[in-house]
Amino acid sequence: MRGRTLIVGPNFSGRSRALMNLLRATSDVPASFFVGPYAEAALSGLSSVVADEIRIYQSSDVSSSKADFSPLDFTSLSDRKPQTLSGGEQVLLALHCFSRSAYQSIAIDVALEQLDGANRALALDYLGGSSRQEFDVVLTDNRLDGPLPHWSCTEQTNESATFACDLPALANHLLPQHAGPLAIHDLHFGYRNGRTILRGADLTLEPGAAHRLLGPNGAGKTTLLKILVGVLTPSSGRISLDGVCYEPARTGNRAIALATQNPDHQWCGATLREDVTRRRSTLTRRIDMPPPADERIARLGRDLGFPSLDQPLYELPLAARKRLSWLWPFSGALPWIMLDEPTIGQDRDTRRELALVVRRLCALGYGIIFVTHDDDFAAQVPHRRIAIENMTISTS
Repeated sequence: MRGRTLIVGPNFSGRSRALMNLLRATSDVPASFFVGPYAEAALSGLSSVVADEIRIYQSSDVSSSKADFSPLDFTSLSDRKPQTLSGGEQVLLALHCFSRSAYQSIAIDVALEQLDGANRALALDYLGGSSRQEFDVVLTDNRLDGPLPHWSCTEQTNESATFACDLPALANHLLPQHAGPLAIHDLHFGYRNGRTILRGADLTLEPGAAHRLLGPNGAGKTTLLKILVGVLTPSSGRISLDGVCYEPARTGNRAIALATQNPDHQWCGATLREDVTRRRSTLTRRIDMPPPADERIARLGRDLGFPSLDQPLYELPLAARKRLSWLWPFSGALPWIMLDEPTIGQDRDTRRELALVVRRLCALGYGIIFVTHDDDFAAQVPHRRIAIENMTISTS
C-alpha cells in the first residue's frame, strides 16, 4: 500500500496549502487528481452527460488499473448532466472517475463532508481501509480529529487570526422575528429528464424550532429547499405560509433566507456591499418591512470575521466564504432561515458555536430548516427530523 496522509488542524491553519505541498512532494503534479470542497471543479467541464464524463477519465493502461469505486448506479445516471447532480453525487462521481483513471495519487480537501454516512464509510474504506489500494492519498476532513488505521497524521497548528469570528457575539446581536407556519400539501416535482424527486409530499414546519432534512445523497433535500425559495417550480401541489397560499416562483421569495451549500452560488455581487445592496433592493420591492441597515450588516460582518463591507467575496478561502454566506440569513431580514450543509469546511469550534446561534434563532421566533450529514453538529441543536427518500417525506 502506498502513502495515506490525513492533515488535521483548525480553520486557517494552512491545511489546504499543506495538502497541495505534500501532494507535489509525493508525486508528479500531472499524475495527481484533486477533489476540492465542491467537486464540480474536479470534473472536466467538457462533457454534457455523466457517461461522457466517465469516458474522459477512463484509462486503457492495465498496469495503472485500480479497483472500481461505484457506490452509485452510474448507468442509471448516464444521461444526467454532471451539473444537475447533488453535491454529494458529484463527489462520488469524481471518486469514480479517479478509480477508472491512470492517476496514481489523489488529494481530497474536505469534499467527503458532503457525503451521507453510508457513502462516506465506503469512500474512506476505498481510500485507505481494507481495500489497501495502490495509490497515494492526502486528505483533510473536519470530522476526523486523529489518525485512521493505516494512515499517517500531520497536524497544522499555525492558526491565522485573519478571519477570526465571534459567533457568541453574533448570537447576542440577533433580532427577534415572528415567522408563520410553512406547509406543503400534495407536492409533486420531477426534472425534465423524467426523474421524479417528490410525489405527493405533505409537510408542515412550525416556527420557533429547527427542522433537519435527512436523506441519502441525491434524495432531493436541496431540491426541496429550492422549491421553497422559488428557484424551482413544483409540477403540482400547494405551498402555504401562515395559512395563506405562497408561490415564491411566481410572486417572489419574501419569507426565506437560504445559505446555499456552495456559497459561490449565492452571491449577488463581487463584494459584500454589492451583495447586500442588491438583496436590500429586492427585499424592499417585495415586502413591507425595513431591510437591515448597513450598520447592522457591518456589525454582523465583523462578528463573522470580516472588518469591511468592501471585501471581495471570491478572494476569500472556502471556510471564510461559507461563514459569510450566513450573514444575510442571520441579519433578521426574513423570518425563515434555510442552511444547506452549513458545517462544510468548518472546524469543531466553529460548528459548536454555530449550533449556539441556531438555538438562539429558534428562541427568537425564527423557523430553521437545515440540511446536514454532520451528526455531531445536529446533536447540538434540538430539532425535528424530516427524512426524504424514495420520493416521499416522513417525520419523526
